[in-house]
Amino acid sequence: MSEQTVDQEYIHVPILVDVPYRFDAGKYMTRFLVELRDNEKIYGIKCPSCKRVMIPPRIVCARCHVKCDEWVELSNEGTLEAFTIMYFPMTDPTTGKPHDPPFSYGSVKLDGCDAPIDHMLNIEPDMSKIKVGMRFRVKFRPREERRGDLADIEYFDPIE
Repeated sequence: MSEQTVDQEYIHVPILVDVPYRFDAGKYMTRFLVELRDNEKIYGIKCPSCKRVMIPPRIVCARCHVKCDEWVELSNEGTLEAFTIMYFPMTDPTTGKPHDPPFSYGSVKLDGCDAPIDHMLNIEPDMSKIKVGMRFRVKFRPREERRGDLADIEYFDPIE
């Protein structure tokens, strides 16, 4: 038998392992996703201390560390806070389908909410046509295609 030395060559065999898993969304996120899927409504949760309305809803405010239990129905319209034009393909983690570049992606803060939603924008990926401050409206997937996840929002449409 030979003794291993520090200088020994190690051979690596690359293996791609697909490990599908499911996790419980919890009481708050489940309500949020069911409202999206079944009623085309977006709900946030309001902190009783600082009064921030947050999406996705959280059981405890990250700032105040108090329990949040006041649900607030939000508007399906909001203001673009930031955006990017994607020039690289991106696979949607909820559908597994690729988005072919270029495409527009942005952060839309819905009226009545203090946190934006990052999502696809249904607008030409042209820097001269997209501006922070533009108004957008949620476009839900057709009812028969909804599954109870964030992909139930298909994209944000600009409001003319």
